[in-house]
Amino acid sequence: MHHKPFYLVAIPEGDIMTDLSRLQKFISRRFGMYSAPYPDLHLTVGVIEPQKNMAKCYPILDEVIKSYQPFSVHIGGERCFGEPYSSVGVAVTSPMLARLAGELEGALTKAGYAPRTFSEWDFHISLVTPLFARRHWSQEEYLEACRIVAQHSPGGWCRLNHLELWDPDFPPLKVIERFSFAKDSST
Repeated sequence: MHHKPFYLVAIPEGDIMTDLSRLQKFISRRFGMYSAPYPDLHLTVGVIEPQKNMAKCYPILDEVIKSYQPFSVHIGGERCFGEPYSSVGVAVTSPMLARLAGELEGALTKAGYAPRTFSEWDFHISLVTPLFARRHWSQEEYLEACRIVAQHSPGGWCRLNHLELWDPDFPPLKVIERFSFAKDSST
């Protein structure tokens, strides 16, 4: 029986992602955290506990997600989470993303699922976290990595075109399902 939570994530696109990828590699090499292939940069929208048949939530997710068109989110400033996470990343802000997360949480709860950390989520893109790293960094290294992100963090916008449901047992990354936003009618 699968007891680990599933992750509903957006895959940000745009030029800024190249800068964030470079920053991820720099921090990772400096502290010996990851080796290639590096973890996919992603934006966690929410976490779903697998207490029921997960496939039954796909149509619920799909219906809410396809009611949105692709949209942009703002990236700016570091977003670090101390123990037990010791995660270093960048902050993401978007009223549209917060609205989508709230709608997803409501629809899943109504269907009997136990989503957590949707509408209350501090949206961010993790660059380096010990979770899938070769080692755990010291508190000093973690704080230094936060300072590096604060100094070098690119600011700007990235685009979200779809969400993916990820199995937590990685590496390797297992995308269980993919949900696309409605096609932009202006194109």
